[in-house]
Amino acid sequence: MDAHRMLVVEDDRTTRDLLRAIFTRKGWKVAVAATVADGLAKLDPAPDFLILDINLPDGEGTDILRQIREARLPTRVAVATALNPDSLPAVRRMSPEAFLQKPIDVTEMCRACGV
Repeated sequence: MDAHRMLVVEDDRTTRDLLRAIFTRKGWKVAVAATVADGLAKLDPAPDFLILDINLPDGEGTDILRQIREARLPTRVAVATALNPDSLPAVRRMSPEAFLQKPIDVTEMCRACGV
């Protein structure tokens, strides 16, 4: 069986590297991106799961979530944000499978990702 594929779109290098290490250790194939442009480029093939930062240097992570929903990709999405999820109604309307409050709780994150 192929490993699950994850894409982590996060501009903070330490967080990005930590998430990659955690999920690689759990047997996932992990790709990373630090920008909206790079994240969009890594949607083919569609990852099984995406951990998505909202505020990125070249735009909003919501552009990636919107693309996933419009293309009806089978990717489950967890939005990672330091903001209160209730203050993000536009993001909520795109129905991410989970919100991860920064700093990210690793146990909560693994539960959201099904590991």
